[in-house]
Amino acid sequence: MVIVLQSLFCLPSLAEEDNKLHFSGFGRFILGHLDDQNAEYAGYTNKLSVNKQSLLGLQADYTFNNKFSVTTQFVAYTEDQRNSGLEWLYATYQPNNALRIKFGRQRIPFFNYSDSLDVGFAYPWLTLPQQFYDTAFFSTFDGILANYEFPISGGYINYEAYWGRFDDKIYLASTEIDTKVIGLVGFNATLGYNNFTLRASYNEGDVNIKQDEAAQFGEILRQLGFDKNADWLNANGLIQFYQFSANYENLDYFVRSEIAKMVGKGGLVADIDSFYVSVGYNFYPYTVYLSYSEKDLHFDHIPNEIPFGLSPEIDTLAYTYQGVLAAFPDDKANGTKIGIRWDWRTNIAIKGEMTFVKGKDAISNDYALKDLGGFDGQAILYQFGIEWVF
Repeated sequence: MVIVLQSLFCLPSLAEEDNKLHFSGFGRFILGHLDDQNAEYAGYTNKLSVNKQSLLGLQADYTFNNKFSVTTQFVAYTEDQRNSGLEWLYATYQPNNALRIKFGRQRIPFFNYSDSLDVGFAYPWLTLPQQFYDTAFFSTFDGILANYEFPISGGYINYEAYWGRFDDKIYLASTEIDTKVIGLVGFNATLGYNNFTLRASYNEGDVNIKQDEAAQFGEILRQLGFDKNADWLNANGLIQFYQFSANYENLDYFVRSEIAKMVGKGGLVADIDSFYVSVGYNFYPYTVYLSYSEKDLHFDHIPNEIPFGLSPEIDTLAYTYQGVLAAFPDDKANGTKIGIRWDWRTNIAIKGEMTFVKGKDAISNDYALKDLGGFDGQAILYQFGIEWVF
């Protein structure tokens, strides 16, 4: 990853060519407007906004020798549901050209574009397919990652494995939640052959979410013998994440796709099936693209086992549990985007994008699409952006 970033974000050396300290960076300025006053999508409403996805990042790499280096990255976000500050801080040990080992805080490799989530210049779209990429509630971890790559005739094979933990805050339905994930482990393999790239990954972790109100209510239900309903109120437990992608790209056009499945053992954690497919045509310095993404979010709802009519107190518990169930509906949504990219300079891209959003049935309001009241399930997001690296 260090090598890739150094090539992407090349900055003229501040001193002599052999200076061990190198700086690089990236940024994006995105203007957006949703055409429906009854909805919110990816933070955008019908008011013109520049403070949802704009950001600025600065990276420093210090190379001790041809085997050891240290990388740190700071990112300033305009979005209030992302915490600005240190994103990466890791040391890299590279004993040879094939093996690279990183220790510290780094990006968790859930997806194809995990390493470049914030670096819009690195991908053709103005924004990543939202219904797919909003299924990852955190993007970094503290631990160790090993990457091994070797060439084959006409391509390469890459293996990657990591282990670590996450201990920070996540945002869900605009609520800040203390979250710990221990035993975070994952494996992925990538095959590149001619113009084709295939990738498959498996990830899992034991999640512990601070949920005082739900825990207290669950304890009351458990004391009264309603164990199944009490268990469902627990969001903690193992989460498993599977991903597969297939891409084809040449100088003229590309086809990119990913599919993923998340399975949560806790009752308040949804199972999520998502995918996207995107096609594009390059006619330098322009690229036009069409993308479709879909998300199917569903809970394993446990029926209310609390009887009505025994007492006013029990009735209150039963109604409360029904209210909790109603607050976690299944959620289906899709988005179709069309856009254009203009590589104005070798390090500056100007992009325009329209996303046609469609929600199906109930909308959970916990993810990208939110119903503000009276939403008919369809909206269009208009965006314009400038993205750069330096």
